Amino acid sequence: MENIEEFKTFISELKSSLNTLTLYRRVLEDISVKNFVEILNLIPDEKDFNKIAKLWSDMVFPLYCKEYEGNRQKYITDLILYDKNYYTLKCAANEFYNIDSGIVNAAKNDIETLIKISKIQCSDLKDLLYEYYPAEKDTIDTLASFSAGGSWLSFENLTEFYEKHGAGIFAKYKAFKFLSNGKIEPVLNCDNVRLKDLKRYEREQNIVLENTLGFLKGKPYNNVLLYGDRGTGKSSTVKAILNEYYKEGLRVVQIFKENLIKLDELMQEISDIPLKFIIFIDDLTFNENDDNFGALKAVLEGALAKQPDNMAIYATTNRRHLVKESFKAREGDEIHLADTIDETVSLSDRFGITVTYSVPNKDKFLEIVKAIKEDRKLNISDEILFKGAEKFVLSKGSRSPRLAKQYIDYIQARLELNLDIEQ
Repeated sequence: MENIEEFKTFISELKSSLNTLTLYRRVLEDISVKNFVEILNLIPDEKDFNKIAKLWSDMVFPLYCKEYEGNRQKYITDLILYDKNYYTLKCAANEFYNIDSGIVNAAKNDIETLIKISKIQCSDLKDLLYEYYPAEKDTIDTLASFSAGGSWLSFENLTEFYEKHGAGIFAKYKAFKFLSNGKIEPVLNCDNVRLKDLKRYEREQNIVLENTLGFLKGKPYNNVLLYGDRGTGKSSTVKAILNEYYKEGLRVVQIFKENLIKLDELMQEISDIPLKFIIFIDDLTFNENDDNFGALKAVLEGALAKQPDNMAIYATTNRRHLVKESFKAREGDEIHLADTIDETVSLSDRFGITVTYSVPNKDKFLEIVKAIKEDRKLNISDEILFKGAEKFVLSKGSRSPRLAKQYIDYIQARLELNLDIEQ
């Protein structure tokens, strides 16, 4: 601002605008924005400057994560881009032209107010503190700075963003975890494996891929059970498909088996999001009399509430029938024992597609090893590579694609460090 009086007037008007924030009101709950607003509300009446200094630190701290590097405008831009409200959800569902004009105007006013907040310069805000708290100049000088530069999206571009990427946290990230407290947390360091990285299981992958493409295109699809030995690429197939198609609106939410009792909560959370969600359950097995067993079974088929059309369940398991059974259970004293046994296998039958991943034989294992080596362009002969691979297998006691990758990681590291690879 050109002078302090002009900035005071601006702040006074801004405080009034903040009180009328409507659709984007959740932005005010953000820790940085909340502390900023509290600072505005306290000055000049607050006598304890230490309280304002603490609020300042709490306001600036979130800005200095790796993603924003102290840029407050970029930080608040993201709050707007990824807010979930009536307006953003309507835009994400391509229903902008069906939104009441009053709601559109409210969204425009909210965004205009938030843009004003984001563009406030650190120097202007500090000048305001100097004006009201001249005795605290030395302390004000030490307050952490922030920047407020960068380009800004127009209202029209924001609408296009929502239409293309969706609304809320799901527009920003592609993979999530559903926690026991009912919250959905993004996976910040998602495994970037691609389908081309998964060798010699093309038939199995294509079954899962074709079902997923039908799901994305609104065609009939099935819930999928990926069954097989450990390390054969079941989970990697799901992650690779996500990495190939998240730009087409695909998202994955992993739910742990101990939280399946809350699956209904997750369904309600995502049902109104105009994206496609794979609910991913890794290493799915149940003990007898597990409440989560019934919860999943009801969702797959049998519950009064229909599974949302934007949700598919993909689960991996090492057990074909999913339930750990004992001989004692099969020899129990229940009169209708066959019904009990049928109950334990009924869950796996409710997955429309079961894909079996088998451990590779020796020749197939070596093919996988060679394919990964060629991808990485490692300078090593097949003879030495295969000889070392067999020794590596003997030390582990099994063959799998995971083991093949681990072996190539080992070889690559030794080559790059100029170490003997035949030890």
